[in-house]
Amino acid sequence: MTKLTFAAAFETLQSMKPSGLVRQQFNQQALARRMDRIGSRPAGRPVLVSGAPQHLDARLLEDGAALETAWQAELAAMVAFRRSPTPERRAAVKAARAAVEAIVARIETARAFTLDGLKIQARAVLWRRDGEPLGPAIPDEQESDDAWTEMADMPHW
Repeated sequence: MTKLTFAAAFETLQSMKPSGLVRQQFNQQALARRMDRIGSRPAGRPVLVSGAPQHLDARLLEDGAALETAWQAELAAMVAFRRSPTPERRAAVKAARAAVEAIVARIETARAFTLDGLKIQARAVLWRRDGEPLGPAIPDEQESDDAWTEMADMPHW
C-alpha cells in the first residue's frame, strides 16, 4: 500500500504554479471566435455519397467471378477438343486459356485487403498449377507433424 502525504498549505491544483515558467492565460472567448471564423469559411463543394459502401476487395471479387466463368469455359473447350480434336477447337482452347490467363494476371498483381481477396488469389494460384493443390514435393511422401519421428530419421554421429 502506498501512503500519500500532503503539505498543510496544499489546497487545490491551481495553487501549484510551475516555477520559472510564464503561463499564458487561456481565453475561451478568443478560441470561440476563431472557431466561428473557421466554421463560416466555405469548405468547397460538399461531396454526396450515393450508394452503399464498397467492399475493400470489390475489384478482386469481380475478377474472381470472371475467373470462375472463364475457367469453366476453358474446361468446356478442353473437353470438346478431347472428344473431337479439330483445328477450330484447338484455337478455341487457346483463346479460352488466354482469356483466363489475362484474368489471373490481373488477380496476381492486385493487392488483397481481406480474406475474401486472398481466397480469390488462391484460386488464381490453383489455376496456375493446373488445378493441382499444394502438397508435398514427392506425391508418395507423407508429411509428419511428429517431432520424434523426424528426429528418429536424423543420422546419428
